[in-house]
Amino acid sequence: MIEDYVKAKHRGEARYRKDVTGGRYPYLTALDDMIASANIAAENRLGVMEIPISSIAGTKTRGRQEAFATNFMPILDYNTEFAMKWSSLYDAAMSEGIREAILVYEYMNLFYVQEGNKRVSVSKFIGSESIVADVIRLMPERTESKENNIYHEFVEFFKAAGFYGIRFSEEGQYQKLCDVLKLPMSKPWDIEARKSVKAAFSRFSRIFIKKGGDRLEVKIGDAFLLYLTVFGLYNIQDVSNNQIEKNLDQIWQEFLKDSDEISLVKEPELLEKQEKPKLFNIFLSKDRGFKGDVLKVAFVYEKSTENSSWAYGHELGRAYLSEKYGEHLETMVYENCGTPELVHEALEKAAESGAHVIFTTSGMMIDESVKARVVHPEIYILNCSVNTNYNTIRTYYSRMYEAKFIMGALAASVTDGHDIGYVELCPQYGTLANVNAFAIGAQMVNPYSRIHLKWLGLKDSDWKEELRRENIITISGPELTPPKVSRKEYGVYMVSDGDVVSNIALPIFNWGKFYEIIIESILSGTWDSSILTKDHKALNFWFGMKSGVVDVILSGELGYASRKMTEALKKGIVEDILNPFDGEIRSQEGIIKKETDPRLSGEEIVNMHWLNDNIYGTIPPIEAFNERAQYLMRISGFMTNKGDMGDEGSSDS
Repeated sequence: MIEDYVKAKHRGEARYRKDVTGGRYPYLTALDDMIASANIAAENRLGVMEIPISSIAGTKTRGRQEAFATNFMPILDYNTEFAMKWSSLYDAAMSEGIREAILVYEYMNLFYVQEGNKRVSVSKFIGSESIVADVIRLMPERTESKENNIYHEFVEFFKAAGFYGIRFSEEGQYQKLCDVLKLPMSKPWDIEARKSVKAAFSRFSRIFIKKGGDRLEVKIGDAFLLYLTVFGLYNIQDVSNNQIEKNLDQIWQEFLKDSDEISLVKEPELLEKQEKPKLFNIFLSKDRGFKGDVLKVAFVYEKSTENSSWAYGHELGRAYLSEKYGEHLETMVYENCGTPELVHEALEKAAESGAHVIFTTSGMMIDESVKARVVHPEIYILNCSVNTNYNTIRTYYSRMYEAKFIMGALAASVTDGHDIGYVELCPQYGTLANVNAFAIGAQMVNPYSRIHLKWLGLKDSDWKEELRRENIITISGPELTPPKVSRKEYGVYMVSDGDVVSNIALPIFNWGKFYEIIIESILSGTWDSSILTKDHKALNFWFGMKSGVVDVILSGELGYASRKMTEALKKGIVEDILNPFDGEIRSQEGIIKKETDPRLSGEEIVNMHWLNDNIYGTIPPIEAFNERAQYLMRISGFMTNKGDMGDEGSSDS
């Protein structure tokens, strides 16, 4: 009926005016105006399938572009032939439905209509969620942009899942979705799995939008993944709409931020009171803060403290807290929590034991930490990781690159020749900053230094043999050796005939000091400072040498000149007059920062995806690493699926 066209036209005119007032183009986007054929790597006909109407973004050509507003509602006069055809199509749709498939081109997970614009318009007007379409995919060439990488990940996901609709804002999320669902991304799902997940996403989307999720900046796909991570698929399939809404209320705070809103708190001043009470008065204070007699703190370790240097380092921090606070603080330890199931079990045991604070000491525990915080909002839960985007919990990590910078300078000062080895497990957020800071420190002492980078986590890696063949005698290895492991390959050390002959220096995480800062803030009531919580941002405590949480220990065999240099470098870092990422910086690919440019920000340091120009090595693709390393890279969100990044040597060699 023409009356329905008039109603649709009113919606179109309202959107048209809104776009014009906002300075936006008021008509449908034409795909042909957006892309050049030279940028298309392939054109693939996918066939007929249901597509979400919300993902239809415009038209393929300019033909009917100006007949619709950007919401696909018509704007031509109601006495036109176009209006009559639209009205007839509406009547048919109401009585019989829209049977004929439209023809669309899909580009970057959005659809552009070649044939069937009026069918899309009518379907949108009557509130349809999907429409049948014959889909032709325009595959873009591979680039290094985040959007391009996400799309190519979607293409792999589509091969497995077979449906459209789920879109993410960050790399690695399609694989994470498959991991959460316990479904493969490497082969097609069965029909039941496809129907089940698609139906769950559709149901979640309707409820999320009803609660106002479409007015937030978060993508529905991101919200869906977080919900699944915390509550599981069964909490969409097997519960009422009311229960889903209640579950969403518990994690709604996570949706009030952009995907990249992470606040790096670099110094502990924001956690400190202006007038700090005496230690024992903290426990008796009637002010904000902890009100009990004994603060119970739990530590969850991925491995055993006897066999893992990482767990051992945190255990030293726990012991420091116990000694410092004595009878006013009780600690509990959960070791060998190497799977999500074991982490979940440990967190529940800690909660049952009355823990007020829980430190989960590995990035692989982040998801279970979020789940536990949702269930136990009264417990302070912190996860040891960097650049993780949750504000339900807080994360913490140290600026180890400051110590690595000094270690690089020391290594260059003691080695014979120009070649130094550097060993790291796998690329994650923060680790490339460590590698680059080490290389820059060495370069400042010896401009001809060459850092040979080896990844422990590569499949079939034999880094010791590789360094031996390359005649490398000075090596930067792991930070610490656990007590039950007899190994001298830690810190910066020197070898002869494959045997360690001298340990030069050791960079350390002073987790005890870090934990003291956090515990003090909880006790004194500054944890929920309005300065920290006023914005909806994920908070990451990222302290360094100035706070006493990172340091370098020197061998007694080093001479006074090396000690003098180390103390000078430490002083420069603590006083913030020396920073490895100040001045001119060159990567293997060229200039990263000119001499007159500002020093790199904390966010730029954490998010590094490049190697300094004196590093011999690459950032391999994720597929090159073993299962353990791949898991850590995916959990951290650090994805390197674009092929090897970097060269075997400097571009200047």
